[in-house]
Amino acid sequence: MNVLFVSPEVNPLVRTGGLGDVVGSLPLALKKLGVDVRVICPLHRACKVIQSQALKKKIKVKIGERSITASIRETRLGQSDVPAYLIDLPELFDRDGIYSDENGDFKDNPQRAFALCQAALQLENITDWHPEIIHAHDWMAAPVCAYTNDKKLKLGQKTKVRSILTIHNLQHQGVFSYDDFLSSNLLPANWSMDGFEKDGLTNLLKGGIQNADKITTVSPTYAAEIRTPEYGCGLEASLQYRGADLIGILNGIDQNEWNPQKDKALPHPISPSRPKAGKQACKLALLNEFNLQPNIETPLFGVVSRLYEQKGLDLLIDILPQLMAETHASFVLLGSGAPNEELAIRELSKSFPQRIGSFIGFDDGLARRIFAGSDFFIMPSRFEPCGLAQQYAMRYGSLPICRRTGGLADTIKPFARGEKNSNGFLFNDPSAKSLWTATKEALEVFANKRKFTGMRKNALSKKCDWEQAAEYYLQTYHWALDLD
Repeated sequence: MNVLFVSPEVNPLVRTGGLGDVVGSLPLALKKLGVDVRVICPLHRACKVIQSQALKKKIKVKIGERSITASIRETRLGQSDVPAYLIDLPELFDRDGIYSDENGDFKDNPQRAFALCQAALQLENITDWHPEIIHAHDWMAAPVCAYTNDKKLKLGQKTKVRSILTIHNLQHQGVFSYDDFLSSNLLPANWSMDGFEKDGLTNLLKGGIQNADKITTVSPTYAAEIRTPEYGCGLEASLQYRGADLIGILNGIDQNEWNPQKDKALPHPISPSRPKAGKQACKLALLNEFNLQPNIETPLFGVVSRLYEQKGLDLLIDILPQLMAETHASFVLLGSGAPNEELAIRELSKSFPQRIGSFIGFDDGLARRIFAGSDFFIMPSRFEPCGLAQQYAMRYGSLPICRRTGGLADTIKPFARGEKNSNGFLFNDPSAKSLWTATKEALEVFANKRKFTGMRKNALSKKCDWEQAAEYYLQTYHWALDLD
């Protein structure tokens, strides 16, 4: 089976977050199942340090009345043998950012999306490799599902090519003007309630939802949530309509990249079978790194997160004074985002300099040390399509404390009296009170060393690689190909 991934980003070539991680990891797992999988994404400026070779033939994309020539360069995903194709079109993609720069979102983002999608469908003309599945990821690649259907209509023949759309975060929809739709050169019928039109505007993700043969999202719980007004971000009607074709497949993580036994960012390796020495060494080093009181006998809570409303860190900010007043716990945070939340974290660090440490910004090595050194990892998200951080935390022996939503609900076996397989804590309501209740529950477990040690071993032993997800995606591809 031939599968082409279409995405604006892919790790390790270029990424901004979880989308790039998924598109960089899932193809490797599919390859092991015998799938001939390839990836296409724009040649962003950040990709230029990567060795690649230009294909002899060029392609042309049509934006409005303009025909623009582009080259395609071929490379590999990291050290793998998975081919990756880069669209060399400097006019649209040779920029510092993927979607935006310091001045905000690029105004021609819809045209950049259309160019990506048109290039993806022309790839077979210059490589003699013919995909059976076009797998689009998020709003910027979503129009390729409509271009695929248009191509079938224009050819006037049956074709086995099918399209899959994966929604990584429904909040990001790609909403633009009607004039932007006209620049796509999609068939006029695509401008309708059953296509790209939403409230008089062009919605690229909606167009993908309406046109894809099958739709996936990144956890079973999120697949159910996004069909409701609370989580549907205005697209719940479309997702309800396509409900029979919508499934949730839980993301995995790259367990080679996230390996606490071999991670060079850690001061000491952590053995999943005998974690005590490694966890204690990492905890003490983390406390020293933040200049906190070096007491490994008291609980240490960690956070690695963007500081925005979705992530629920305002709930944590509300309970931190109480945590400091009523316990001997310490707390460390790495993240950036909303100025008011950054300020609140800074002020709390000043108020409790021996017990609260913070770094406003991002540092990959520090993130890993927080996962490794903390006893508990707090993630009170209001919604979370899948979530990778809680999986990294468990992989490094930190018990997650999370809201019961999206992939958090699917990856964590919550603590319960008499439950032997629990590996974390879940709470229901997006409120400071509920978070505090879960935190107190975690503190009670910490005081019971036998229970805490057992839960930590459960977290460390949780299987969270891409193997099972790849099998589900392969089933979805076969499901799509069986459509007639």
